[in-house]
Formats: sequence, structure tokens, C-alpha cells
Amino acid sequence: MLSRFRSTPPSPYQVRCELVVDGDTQPQAAALRIGVGWYMVGTPTDTLMKVLHELLPQDSYTVFAFGPSITQRQRRILFGDLYFICAKSRYAQRLTPDPIVCPLPDGYRVLPMDRHLLEGELDGVADLRESILGMWQSLAAFETDGFGFAAVHESLIVSRSYTDCVCKDRCEIVIETHPSHRLKGLGAHVASRTANEAFERGLNRVGWMSWANNAGSIAVSKKAGFSETCEYDVYITHWPAENPEDMTADEFRAFALDYEKQFSVRPPSGSGYPHVVAAMAWALASEGKACREQLNRAIDRGWLKTLDQLQELLPELFLRGTVLESTEWIALFARLEPAATGS
Repeated sequence: MLSRFRSTPPSPYQVRCELVVDGDTQPQAAALRIGVGWYMVGTPTDTLMKVLHELLPQDSYTVFAFGPSITQRQRRILFGDLYFICAKSRYAQRLTPDPIVCPLPDGYRVLPMDRHLLEGELDGVADLRESILGMWQSLAAFETDGFGFAAVHESLIVSRSYTDCVCKDRCEIVIETHPSHRLKGLGAHVASRTANEAFERGLNRVGWMSWANNAGSIAVSKKAGFSETCEYDVYITHWPAENPEDMTADEFRAFALDYEKQFSVRPPSGSGYPHVVAAMAWALASEGKACREQLNRAIDRGWLKTLDQLQELLPELFLRGTVLESTEWIALFARLEPAATGS
């Protein structure tokens, strides 16, 4: 008998999570979901794999990590009609409590992520709240157990680091910096401040996960005192990069070709999302014709419906005047509902 536990308020667990185990007593395997990531340990049964497949979303980004005990046959049961590729993830830790000080460049100020900041009106605070609530039960839960720091330029939050998970004597942190304010040391500053705060609160380990191809994140983590612990395989329903610049055009092209190869064997049955993922990869490989072909398939499935939806998925398209004037793109846009007034 399978057991499923979900941390929904009221709950003793402050972080949003879901746990599935293959039995009430003496379970042999368990899968934990935190945010978009699933982590599985043990030796699962086929029944557990089937249940987990039903829990995986068809229309959004998913990452799944598991050990070598999972067979290819079980992977097929788990992934089913979804399209996963294997990629490398990197895990680093900071174990030393001695404070690390990374300089703050001129023109910026740093604020703690407290109620005053999160309930304030700085530009970017709504996105910050949304990101926190993607991992934590509530802002109150984050205020109780979580912490972090934000770098502000004038009235805009431009860099932020905070805990997305705190458990006993350890935590995990995330770091995000606005592209226009990178390479200035802001990420290292807020990350080191957050890690220093963790040790001041009595925690003993601070973790940092990133894709193995994210050279910028790796460099920042080292400046903030983190050391690589391991690289491991994960499976993802998206191209494996936190930033488009972390992959080359050839890598995006190879990803899109791999997706299309999977489509030829197992055509998408319900959602148009896989077609849009392939289209985004083709766009980042500067392959307009192949991009339009996949977008048209997403439209055919009734999944991609409006210009607003397309603009949210592929904002880069609308920054290129030549694209908007292209006969081929105009024909595709004509298949979509017009953008809302004011868009």
C-alpha cells in the first residue's frame, strides 16, 4: 500500500513538499518533491513508479533525480508519455563557519529579507514573494525559519540570495542576479551574507545546487566559500540550463533534435508543452523555421492559444523587429488570439 503525504497548511513542515512511500511500514523506497524537483531513494516497485508518473505535470518543468538502482524499464514506467533528457547537476557545500566577506560595489545597498522588505513596494519584490512562495508554505513560514539578503539599486531588487529549504542543522540557498547587474560581485556578496547568517543561527552546512554547465554560478559559489561535493545525473523535461548563455547554439540544436526524435517514437498525446520546449530550443539555436514548425504543432493541439502566451514563453521574438515583419511569423501570429489591450 502506497502512502502519500503533502505539506499543506496547517502543517509542521514550513517548506512546500510532497512525500510518497511504498508502504506504511518498512517502505523500500520513497520519493520527495520540493518545488519542481523530485528526489527518489531506495528500490521502488513498479506500482510506485506508476503512481509517481501520475503526479508528474505535463505542462511544466520537472527535474527528477534517483540512484543507479532504477532500471531502464522502470524509467520508462516513470516517464511514460513525458519527454526527459539526462543532464548533470552540481552540488556544493560550505562547512566553515568563519565569516566570508565579499565586497559590495558602490551604488548598491543590501537589505535583509524580513517582513519590511517582503511587504514593501520595491520593484521586483512581487517576483521575490512569488519565488519564496514556490518553496515555502507562506511568507510567515519563511520569516520564521528562512532568511536571506537582497541587493538593491535605486528602487530595484537586482540580486538576491535566500534559503529555499532549512532542515535541522542544514539549509540550501538560491542565488539570482539580474542580467544587467552581473559580473559586479553582487551574487557573491548576498550569497556569502546568507551563508554567514546560517552559521550565526547555529546551522552547520549550507548547500548550493546548480547545473554543471552554469559557469557563472560555479564561480560565484567559490567566491562565497563553497566547495564542490559532487556531480550527479538528473532527468529534466526542459533544456538543462539556468541561463540561455550556458549552452551553445549547437547544444540547443542537439537538444531540439533529441526531443523531435522522441516525438517520432512517441508523439505528444495531450499537451502542447513539449512542442513549445522544442521550439524554444530551436529559437535559441537561431533556427526560425524549425521553431515555427513546433509552435504550429502546439497551436494545432490547442495548447498555444494567444499572442500573450507566446510572448510570455518567447519574449525574445518580440524584441526583434525583423521577426515581427517576417511573412512566416505573421502567418503564425495570425493563428493566435490577439494580445490583450495594453500588452
